Amino acid sequence: MGDVYTKAKRSEIMSRIKGHNTSPENIIANLLRKLKIRYHRNVKSIIGQPDFVIYSAKTVIFVHGCFWHNHTNCKRAKLPTTNKAFWKRKILGNKRRDSRIMRLLRKEGWRIITIWQCALRNKNHVFQRLCRLLSPKT
Repeated sequence: MGDVYTKAKRSEIMSRIKGHNTSPENIIANLLRKLKIRYHRNVKSIIGQPDFVIYSAKTVIFVHGCFWHNHTNCKRAKLPTTNKAFWKRKILGNKRRDSRIMRLLRKEGWRIITIWQCALRNKNHVFQRLCRLLSPKT
């Protein structure tokens, strides 16, 4: 089955997708505030421009959309049926970039937390995970 939209209309729809200050990012920001953790958002000076940087814990947090970052075994990561070659190349490029960025950040001594969009269905679970990962070690 072909796309229900014209090429121009599909392009317009796709151009409206935000890269920063998304709903999943805002949920994480609220959880970090609830934990009283100071953070910075979208720091351009750090490779990969992480969604959140917690300098005190030398930790970065990436909030990944399941589709855009091809979350394994997630129904949201299903490729569209139209223009499959384009989408496969696009998503594979995103995964390769993510791997390269993670490797470079670890090399620089950063701890990395990845939170998937689908995990935010259970905010309490994500809150507990952040609490466990970001609480000071005693």
